[in-house]
Amino acid sequence: MKKFIILVIVVLAFFTVDHPLVKEPRERLFNDGIDFLSDASKVNRSPTASMAKNEISAQLTLSESEREYTEKTFTTDDSIRLFHLRYCRERDLNLYFYDERLNTVCKIVSGSLEHMRGK
Repeated sequence: MKKFIILVIVVLAFFTVDHPLVKEPRERLFNDGIDFLSDASKVNRSPTASMAKNEISAQLTLSESEREYTEKTFTTDDSIRLFHLRYCRERDLNLYFYDERLNTVCKIVSGSLEHMRGK
């Protein structure tokens, strides 16, 4: 029981002391925790978005910037619908995909949306 009380006191001191020796590691620990949680939330993508992203990666050879763009863009059903509306229907300029590559991505996204509606 004594060890537990000492542990509680040390933890409370860690969270309340503003000395530079304690404050800097605490902030680093918090930032690392936030980064980890942020990365973990990226895994929770919708099945439709995962299917579209995987199909795009399979059919096209993506550069590093295109791969990052697809990771950020194809995360939820709403983001897929927005992409389809902006770049496939309204034909807005996309900085990453254009011409034939954009047509391929639009076909994949359309197929994913149809598959989602069919469920």
